[in-house]
Amino acid sequence: MTSATCFHCGLLNPDNPFELNVLGETRSFCCLGCQAAAQTIVDTGLGDYYRFHQPDQQPVDSALSDKQQQALLVYDRDDVQNEFTTLSDDGSKTALFLIEGVSCSACTWLIEKRLQQLTGVAYVAMNAATHRLSIQWHPADLKLSDIFTALLLIGYRAAPYLPDEAEQVRQRTQRQFILRLGVAGIGMMQAMMNAVALYSGDISHVHERWLWWTGLVLTLPVILVSAWPFFTAAGHALKGRQLSMDVSVSIAILSAFLASVWATVTGQGEVFYESVNMFTFFLVLSRFLEFRARTLSSTQGNALVRVLPATCSLVENGSVRETSIRDLLDGQVIRLLPGETSPCDGTVVRGQSEFDESSFSGEFKGSAKQVGDPILAGTINQLQSVDLCVTHTATGSAVNFLQQLVDRASAEKPRIAELADRGSRQFILSTLLVSLLIGLVWLWLDPDRAFWVVISVLVVTCPCALSLATPTALAQAMAQLKQQGFVITRGYVLERLAQLTEVAFDKTGTLTEGRFELSDFTRAPNADRLAMSEAQLKYICGALEQYSEHTMANALKPLAAEFSAAALVIDSVETVPGAGIQGQSELGIWRLGSAAFTHTPDEATQSEGTRLYLTCNGQLMATLILTDRLRSTVVPLFDTLTALQIRSHVLTGDGNPLAEARLRAAGLNGQFNAGCTPAEKLAWVEQRAASPLAVVGDGLNDAPFLAGAAVSIAMLEATDLTKTQADVLLFTNDLQVIAHAIGVARRTHKIIRQNLVWALAYNIVALPIAAMGLVAPWQAAIGMSVSSLLVVGNASRLRK
Repeated sequence: MTSATCFHCGLLNPDNPFELNVLGETRSFCCLGCQAAAQTIVDTGLGDYYRFHQPDQQPVDSALSDKQQQALLVYDRDDVQNEFTTLSDDGSKTALFLIEGVSCSACTWLIEKRLQQLTGVAYVAMNAATHRLSIQWHPADLKLSDIFTALLLIGYRAAPYLPDEAEQVRQRTQRQFILRLGVAGIGMMQAMMNAVALYSGDISHVHERWLWWTGLVLTLPVILVSAWPFFTAAGHALKGRQLSMDVSVSIAILSAFLASVWATVTGQGEVFYESVNMFTFFLVLSRFLEFRARTLSSTQGNALVRVLPATCSLVENGSVRETSIRDLLDGQVIRLLPGETSPCDGTVVRGQSEFDESSFSGEFKGSAKQVGDPILAGTINQLQSVDLCVTHTATGSAVNFLQQLVDRASAEKPRIAELADRGSRQFILSTLLVSLLIGLVWLWLDPDRAFWVVISVLVVTCPCALSLATPTALAQAMAQLKQQGFVITRGYVLERLAQLTEVAFDKTGTLTEGRFELSDFTRAPNADRLAMSEAQLKYICGALEQYSEHTMANALKPLAAEFSAAALVIDSVETVPGAGIQGQSELGIWRLGSAAFTHTPDEATQSEGTRLYLTCNGQLMATLILTDRLRSTVVPLFDTLTALQIRSHVLTGDGNPLAEARLRAAGLNGQFNAGCTPAEKLAWVEQRAASPLAVVGDGLNDAPFLAGAAVSIAMLEATDLTKTQADVLLFTNDLQVIAHAIGVARRTHKIIRQNLVWALAYNIVALPIAAMGLVAPWQAAIGMSVSSLLVVGNASRLRK
């Protein structure tokens, strides 16, 4: 019995599926590729894979095309491999790859077993959780392209795992934190065991000295490994004539440690090695948790850069060859086939097509491109092949430009963060002066306790919580919004969003979605000459658009099914991007498009929508009106903004005022200004300079309008992307994220205030208690750490 789904990938089978005997049973496959993959698996003795696999993959290519083979051969080059491989002393290479198509643990087993069969593979391990493959091979016996080919033939695609530089730094820093935390944790536990022996009862002086020296040996690695970064940071701060919290931390740790060493060597005084270890452990723990919270958004690496392909088709002397994008130079010409992603910024020098720019804008509507138009790295060619002249390679492309904007936002500090930093520096100076005064008082009251009281004061009043109160909350908020497509490029955005009272929107392309529908069809009198009915004319419109991938075509394609007109055959169809489409029938040349394209006078309209004209041999046959619908999220957006007591306005260059009624019905509670020029928009914004205002536009070509607002939010019109100075880049079609961002900004402002109040209250309460000698150094370490952890935990609520 034939199965309804493919035995290999799980997709639906065609009416006459391909068949193969697997494990003694006849199995059905959706395509030759899946059948060939199953044949390869069975022939290599790995048929047991099908006893456990869960089919949830993509169909397998039946054979590698010449272009795929050339692309794989690029990976055999040493200069390309140097970016992601490690060369061992024995000549073998090790690399990490991301594997696509893994659906279950059986896939992991199959990949490992198949690669182990290849001559030259020394080691292979597949991580089922991360889909990362670690492999070691001997290049003299096996080419990397052969490894990729072997995986492709059983249904899996491999690509080098290339974490960006920031991700590598994050991973390296995290490993250092874990090492420091482990050393401090072990030292703390052993030192506490020593402390129990020292303080739990009578002990001879010899045994006491022996435990002191043991404590020194246990504490020394903690000082040299776990606490050393605090000392170096404090040294840098003092060298720059600055006071940081590392200064007070270092004074406390070094003072307690050196005093304990003196007591150990001389045999006089007391030792507090357990306090040094505990303070260091909790301090490193709080710093580590803060680091994890702050860098949460980096765990997935740089997604923008990863959209670029590894190879491209280079046009040289009339021939085309595959090359690595790292070899591209400005001025060279590359060829993009339909469905391919542009690896660089460039200018069209041959052909015309439409490009999917959703990787930047989130907009599904293709952007028409012809000779002379710019193309951005990461955009996808949709219609037909074009040649591009490279203007910026991958390192200088718009993709990297976006990442620079994000990095700039992370580096900039809002006003409240700068105030908190200045406050913490002043607090450190005050704490050092107060500690000195307290020490002098205790020298007069009880000299034996003076030193340890000062240490407790320094530890308990360490301004870690005060310093973490603002940056942790900001990092959490920015990471949460970035995941939702709201990318902040300036440090002051969250602070200004929290104060907003008004938001102004552009209409076309911002509040509307670009998904057109036919709202009116008017048959022209000229149609009588050809005896064409309205149904026949609609059929012709639909038949023409059958060959188009334009967004407007989706509204007209169904018209071809409404009328059966086999005699009307439309052929020689040609798309003119940005203008229209034309074709031929026995009646002549048909054109459907704008007034300029069809050579038809543009009629004044009293209805909202885009007007198209259908002509035959230059004679008007029909007029169509397509309506650009409002985005589905406009209504909830306006409702949420109203609930947040924010007024919404619309300023549009569209001169048709009839859209106002539709927007009012959707919940617009502010002004609607139609037919505005850029200068008029800017003047309107400047009139509201006194009130916090955000502006949302679908492009960045109206720079004065966006620059005049307190917060500018761009829907990423790609042609002007490299010139943007927008405060926020919107990577999603869901406009509700704007209202959500305002809510997050207000919550962030509230949490920052809570953190600052808690940090200040804790220090106000803890300082006099420590000054009275009621807190031991180890207790001060716990109090300081708990205070910092509470601040980090409170900020982490923004991730929800």
